[in-house]
Amino acid sequence: MQGQGEGQRRVQSSRWLSLGSLSRVPAAVRCGLLLTLAVATPAQASAKLVLIPDYPTLVGLILLFLGLIVVTNALIFKPIFQALDERSSRVEGARQRAEEVDRDSDALLQRYELSIHEARSEADAKRKNKLGHAREEQLSMAEVARGQAETQVEVAREQLATALATAREGLKATSREIARAVAARVIGRDL
Repeated sequence: MQGQGEGQRRVQSSRWLSLGSLSRVPAAVRCGLLLTLAVATPAQASAKLVLIPDYPTLVGLILLFLGLIVVTNALIFKPIFQALDERSSRVEGARQRAEEVDRDSDALLQRYELSIHEARSEADAKRKNKLGHAREEQLSMAEVARGQAETQVEVAREQLATALATAREGLKATSREIARAVAARVIGRDL
């Protein structure tokens, strides 16, 4: 049984390594796999392993690293940090301007509301003043009209009284004549 399992594994691994199955793998992966197998063999890696570095090479690498730090700092980091600082200062300036505009708009809004309040109170005062004058004028006109009406009523009463007196005098005279005529007819002679 063990022989059959081992034989099957060899057949499967040989299938994997066959050229037919490698044709399904992309070309770049195949090249990388072949290059890795050709260059990095375990025997070569252990033969070139250096535990103690060469001091002139180490010093050169350190100096090269420091030089790269200086160049990278001058060419990349300083401009990036400068741009970030400028951006944050522009953002802060814009934020301050926005706060100033907000304060100015609040002040304008308060002045506007105050002027509206003053205009309304002034309009209310004028309206009340005009209403007061109109009421006074109405009262004075009503008193004048009442006075004229009373005068006309008095004149009409006097005329009525005069007309009544005249009518009574006329009725008295007429009633005496009628009474004499009736009495003369009843008695049959003139009185």
